[in-house]
Amino acid sequence: MKESIQIKNLGPLRDIDIKDIKPLTILIGESGSGKSTLMKCLSLFRYIFKMESIRSYLKHSKMSKSPFRFHITKQLKASGLEEYVDADTEIIYTVTFKDGEEFTIVFKDKKLQKTSTISASNLYFTKVSFVTEDRNIIPLWADNSASVAGAYLGFYFHEVYKDFDFANEALRQIDLNHVGLRFIVKKGSKGKEYVVESNTDNKYQVSFKNSSSGTQSSAPISLIAKYFSTKFNFEDAFNRSVLSYLSSIDSLTDFRPIKNLSDLNKKIYIHIEEPELSLYPDAQYKLMNELIQDCFNRNTNNINLFISTHSPYIINQLNLMIKAYDVKSADNDIAKYNYDELAVYQVGAGTLQSLIVENERLVNTNPLSDTIDFIYDQYESLK
Repeated sequence: MKESIQIKNLGPLRDIDIKDIKPLTILIGESGSGKSTLMKCLSLFRYIFKMESIRSYLKHSKMSKSPFRFHITKQLKASGLEEYVDADTEIIYTVTFKDGEEFTIVFKDKKLQKTSTISASNLYFTKVSFVTEDRNIIPLWADNSASVAGAYLGFYFHEVYKDFDFANEALRQIDLNHVGLRFIVKKGSKGKEYVVESNTDNKYQVSFKNSSSGTQSSAPISLIAKYFSTKFNFEDAFNRSVLSYLSSIDSLTDFRPIKNLSDLNKKIYIHIEEPELSLYPDAQYKLMNELIQDCFNRNTNNINLFISTHSPYIINQLNLMIKAYDVKSADNDIAKYNYDELAVYQVGAGTLQSLIVENERLVNTNPLSDTIDFIYDQYESLK
């Protein structure tokens, strides 16, 4: 399955055309350049594809009328994209299946155009996760959720918090090697308690809400990535999103599944905003190393990872992982990644510039050194 997306005139994005979205795609650029806008747009259209896949699945399963209704205006508002849409906005998202069948979702004139039914052989059941930069609120929210019932902190925060909650149910303890800590879920008098402790000789333990800002920001990323790569249960997710809904509207008896869930194609999409938040450079590249190991080197599920970042350390780490893959390194501490499955784009002036160096199996990191070079030149010019 191959994906492509074209975006014209969506907020800061003027003309975006990604013809083949790679399993690992990374965006880097200045604040306000449109990285998060692009990622939110892609995650929204992947979600629409998920809903259209479910609709097609139900149609093939003899449900004469799908109970699912999709309102693009509500989704644009929830995702924070509504104010970026104008009369000239156009978004085209296309999925090309292995047999050549294409499924296209078009947003134009502020409306979604009608889509076709996906053939039974190409049905997918997907999970779309968005790890927002607001994740550093999770420790306080988890500690005070009982006293803030009904409060709303935005669509993306509540989505990532749900993923965090599912993840810590499945994984009660994980190592956060990038910061030398361990994240632990305990049973307390008021429910779950979250703590972090050192995994070095200098032993100490502190509540998650009182841990460092870098730990609060990165622990949810590590936890969610490990959960989706090893513990995520597609059957449970299918029951939550499809069967329970059919049951609630008394349509379950009409349901004649065209395929068993085990026979459906499956894919997990993880989108992460600025994984480097509040982390020292050393921890930034180590976190990236852990993410690639979890999502690609050790995973049991089909995962696509899409990241937006400001960090040149994360981009530089990619070249080490490409080299480790190419030379078949035996060092298990270094993540390995296939250059052919990678895309890196610098976002600016409403467009994308690829940083992939063709035929050299490298990511061009020279543009990321411009600021350092400028500072050095200024230093040299002072007499």
